[in-house]
Amino acid sequence: MKGVIIKKINPVHADERGEITDLLNETINHVGLITTKKGVVRAKHYHKQSVQSSYILKGKFEVIVANPKNLDERERFVLNSGEIIIINPNIVHVFRALEDSDMIDMISLSRAGTGYEDDVVRVNIDI
Repeated sequence: MKGVIIKKINPVHADERGEITDLLNETINHVGLITTKKGVVRAKHYHKQSVQSSYILKGKFEVIVANPKNLDERERFVLNSGEIIIINPNIVHVFRALEDSDMIDMISLSRAGTGYEDDVVRVNIDI
């Protein structure tokens, strides 16, 4: 779907000490760690202004993205550990954990105060 990027993240440097992996080179105003039990559904919303980037640290998610004006216009992906999805504004997204999973969630706008609620539109979408 236009406005969604999924990619495997590879280390930019590796030596005997370990690896360095750049997740993003963008302005981020919020970083969160989200843990999710197998079978749990998260999100079911879109952001009016924020770009959301979610890096799968551990586990596996089924992700559905959809057009908010036509929820039948959708795509489905499986994201594995080491992959990132970058979701532009005005794209509905739903995450369902296929196993116990952890993700790092990075948002372009701050979630402080009412920032999150001001930017989110919840959507009743069947998966």
